Amino acid sequence: MSRLEKLIADVSAGRISRRDFIAQIMALGAASATLGLGFSTKANAGDITVGFSFPSFEHFRWAHDRAYFQARADELGMKYIVQGAEEDVSKQDAQVDAMLAQGIQALIIIPVNIDAGKDLIERVKADANIPVISYNYVIPSPKLDYWCARDNYLVGEIQAKQALTQAKKGNWAIVSGPSGVDVARQKTEGALRVLKPFIDSGEIKIVSHEWHDAWRAEGALAQIENALTKTNNDLQAVVANEDGMALGALRALTEQGLAGKVWLCGEDVFPEVGREIVKGNIAMSAWTDLIQMGRAAADAAFALAQGKKPESNDKVTVEGVDVAGMRIQSRGVDRANLAEFLKLTDWLKPEDVGL
Repeated sequence: MSRLEKLIADVSAGRISRRDFIAQIMALGAASATLGLGFSTKANAGDITVGFSFPSFEHFRWAHDRAYFQARADELGMKYIVQGAEEDVSKQDAQVDAMLAQGIQALIIIPVNIDAGKDLIERVKADANIPVISYNYVIPSPKLDYWCARDNYLVGEIQAKQALTQAKKGNWAIVSGPSGVDVARQKTEGALRVLKPFIDSGEIKIVSHEWHDAWRAEGALAQIENALTKTNNDLQAVVANEDGMALGALRALTEQGLAGKVWLCGEDVFPEVGREIVKGNIAMSAWTDLIQMGRAAADAAFALAQGKKPESNDKVTVEGVDVAGMRIQSRGVDRANLAEFLKLTDWLKPEDVGL
């Protein structure tokens, strides 16, 4: 463990104060090699260094987001410090403090916790007053400078529209992520908007809808097990906010011999889900253009660090303040277009999904 990593561990665990931590970080000087600082020899690079704080690198997609961001940052000639917080709020706070001590000119953050992320923005603004960009989520702070996030309503709409064309009417279930996270709420609302006329007419009955903290696959498994018991296995479709929960739902369906017989979808196109799409057990998964998201975050950080206004296509109002951002589009991926999807992106390789 490097000295910098030990300092982060110590302040996260409360063994040293934040004041002592900052003082020792400053004494260390530039610790860029430890934190993963990327360099470019491009003449227009200037002295711009951007910090990117991830909640962790355990989730399948975060490594891809990191790669897309770094590729664009390298093109721009921008230096960067990238850290993963192991889903620990205190560690994320400490890592951001270390980035500030090294003089970053902008911060991109995927918060471990939305509420803690709001507090962190307040502190960054008070301590350094640098631009802050919220990535993947829109942190509800009026001091936020910019955001990059998917159109979550569109994800739910894509799922529901394809379900209506392929699934039988009757008993349906909706598997949602954490109720306190806007991503889960918006995906669910997008799906329900599309389904509402059919629910109102009685053609579709939502026999089960539950929210699951931490996007737990085990919660989805239990929910669909209960839904199957409740309906005596008379279930026609399951719309899941996310692929991990779709896989949990698939386990419940498989146990009852219903894999491939009940229409099922998710979001993110995990490798495991890609394989199940090939097998016919999962009908589709929505995929957000994360290449665009990573590039948009790099472009925004580069512009804001120079005092320029980044390109945006949307805005959100937070406590009366309009915050501009980039709304990233999504597409549905199913068996019919999976091969094309693999060619257009480097998200997965054919061998990852059994093609």
